[in-house]
Amino acid sequence: MTSFKVTFTLDEEDVAYFRSRYRAAKRETKSHDPGEVIVNARRLVSDVHANAKAPRFVVDAIDVLSDLTEIIQDENYRAPKRVRDAVLAGLAYFVNPDDLVPDQIPGLGFLDDAIMIKFVEEEFKNELWGYRKFRKLRDSTEQRPWSDVAQERLAKRLASDRKKIRAAIEDRDAKDATRRKSGSYLGW
Repeated sequence: MTSFKVTFTLDEEDVAYFRSRYRAAKRETKSHDPGEVIVNARRLVSDVHANAKAPRFVVDAIDVLSDLTEIIQDENYRAPKRVRDAVLAGLAYFVNPDDLVPDQIPGLGFLDDAIMIKFVEEEFKNELWGYRKFRKLRDSTEQRPWSDVAQERLAKRLASDRKKIRAAIEDRDAKDATRRKSGSYLGW
């Protein structure tokens, strides 16, 4: 099978368009049921994974939605309410079934979703980093559910890991905010 690389650049007008759609979706979050937002985000992930013709870059991008829904729902991670609310608002865009490019168009149908996911990923890059690190630490921990002592030890370790990761996320967010103020950061 022959493959080729397609590259495109979004100009300022394109970026402004996606930014405005994203901000509009975030403003409308209050009109959406949080459960509906999560179900729709998970449905999009499932639809992309089930679509044999979905391009690899779309499949790779879509996994970010899965991680974002886990940030909201993972009881061990315990994201602060402000983070859960912000992530939910970020996912609100994916509730809207009116895509720029209809999902049924082979190869391109999920393109607008993939672009929007990249914007959302940039906004939550530090939270995603923290969640992935927490998940890796938790999943690598030996767990013996039949032992009360082990359960207590695990709970203490997860609490300690959460505290350290939350501090690192806040530090990264503060550094990004400083870079934005100084003009040396191209975040949107």
